Amino acid sequence: MRTLYTVKSNPVSGREDEFNAWYTDVHMAEVLRIPGFLSAQRFELASQQMQPDQSHNYMAVYEIDGDDISGVFEALRGASWLTLSDALDMSSVEISVFTPMTDTFNTD
Repeated sequence: MRTLYTVKSNPVSGREDEFNAWYTDVHMAEVLRIPGFLSAQRFELASQQMQPDQSHNYMAVYEIDGDDISGVFEALRGASWLTLSDALDMSSVEISVFTPMTDTFNTD
């Protein structure tokens, strides 16, 4: 089962370059070493929005093992070796886990 673990976040003011370098070059690779994390991709907020008031400028989407979500969380909590950057605004972090409720619809 494809399960998505999403993290919305913002950098500390004035430290966007440092935040992005840490997140892309350090953090994502470290997270993928945790058992149960299968893939990772980062996104930045697009300038065009349906709802103009957005609270986060960045989002990371990880695919995790949907058959053992609790085990993935346990492994993540136990990963005390993860490098955290003080360029990450911890007060803005929002984490959500989504499981599929339908098959994928395509335009074909």
